[in-house]
Amino acid sequence: MASSNDQSLQLILIPWPVMGHVQIVEFAKILLPRTHLHLPPGKKLSITVLLMKLPDSIDTVSSSFSDQLSASSVCSLRFHNLPPIDPTPEWSSRTRGYFIHNLVLSQRSNVAEFLHNQKHSIAGVIVDMLCTSMIAVAEEMNISSYIFFTSPASFLGAMLHFQALTDEKNQNVAELRNSETDLLIPSFAAPVPPNVLPQVIVNKEQWLTRFLHYARDYRKARGIIINTFLDLEPYALNSFLVDSSYGSIPIPPIFAVGPITNQAPFADNGGSQIVQWLDKQAPRSVVFVCFGSQGSLDKNQIQELAKGLEQTGARFLWSLRRQPPKTQLASFPTEYTSYEEVLPKGFLERTAGVGIVAGWVPQLEVLGHTAIGGFVSHCGWNSVLESLWFGVPIATWPLHSEQQMNAFQLVKELGLAEEISISYLVSNQEGIVIMADEIERGIKAVMAEESEVRKRMIGMKEKSRRSVDEGGFSHISLSNFIEHLMCNSVCPL
Repeated sequence: MASSNDQSLQLILIPWPVMGHVQIVEFAKILLPRTHLHLPPGKKLSITVLLMKLPDSIDTVSSSFSDQLSASSVCSLRFHNLPPIDPTPEWSSRTRGYFIHNLVLSQRSNVAEFLHNQKHSIAGVIVDMLCTSMIAVAEEMNISSYIFFTSPASFLGAMLHFQALTDEKNQNVAELRNSETDLLIPSFAAPVPPNVLPQVIVNKEQWLTRFLHYARDYRKARGIIINTFLDLEPYALNSFLVDSSYGSIPIPPIFAVGPITNQAPFADNGGSQIVQWLDKQAPRSVVFVCFGSQGSLDKNQIQELAKGLEQTGARFLWSLRRQPPKTQLASFPTEYTSYEEVLPKGFLERTAGVGIVAGWVPQLEVLGHTAIGGFVSHCGWNSVLESLWFGVPIATWPLHSEQQMNAFQLVKELGLAEEISISYLVSNQEGIVIMADEIERGIKAVMAEESEVRKRMIGMKEKSRRSVDEGGFSHISLSNFIEHLMCNSVCPL
């Protein structure tokens, strides 16, 4: 721990190196202006973010963003590039998550060297929810560690619940995907259907080799910071206050500090032309279709989505990205050179002036535009929070990770979304395709002007903003985190 005689303290942040986890950097920007209110006289705090860069061959979007961050250091918020690692062919043999997991493991010695050289000034380490192997590195130097959880509190509860079933009940949780009844999970108010359980839990290899270890590590942290807020997830957050809910090992203090959205600027890539087109559209007249930085569909599903969009007659903005080849399992989506190779014949001509098909788009800027009336989304948690922030109703179309569970929560528990699907899985082996008529129905529902979902979304928009205002729950929770950090790094224990 840092000596009480040090005048300058450092907080070290270790993000997972993909776009969907950059909120930890936004958290740093929110944290810094608040720390002086809690530091002892004469103390000051800076933040250093340790960056691991993905190879361009895996993901050009994340690697470009990493380069931008590296060039944006200021005195109180610095970015330090860890040495590049040469990946082995084995890393690319499974999923992109497996590749990045191995990349993180390979950086432990570099992180240990950095912490050792700086340990006299380090107040604590905050690691991404998927970088928990760094907790042991910090523990070796008696440095306090915290988790930054980029998914919802409901999913944290599911992870801890299934970890307790595995370790304390000796249960094979992969078998729960075949359950004939819905499942009781402490962080969900409603029973959860087996078909929305995340693959990271019910895929035995992923669970036992990676995510079970993450869940165990969550209990070792000094605290868990979650990008959510009380008005959105009261049931899940309150479940952590019940000692018996998640097994015999205590859960660290929970700090709900959201919503935190990605405010960082990004290279234009045609974004200004998209905004200019939106400027010409009527308020709430455009449906935005986007599946996130890791989301893509195969040709059969793209064709049905195009037909469904065209059948609605709605104006649309569609972020369409190329699915990686099946031989490149670890790669992220890329851009098409021609959309005509996957879209129905004549689609672009028939919809000219009605909609735009584009590659990567500046999602936050688009969702904040008055022309956007609905959002067909993969239900990644960042996208959910951004949609809530602007009060844009969601039509759910999950693809992977915990997105099926998020979609279930939004549609069935919270009533904040319309359903296209809550159980679609992009890696399904049955070749299941959502048909155009289902897509049309979901888009028409999400664009309905006077729907109950839209009214609830607008109400949640106001609650989301109040939560981070002074006196709001998340504002207070952030203060509580800073005090907890200081007491575990500066004050005698």
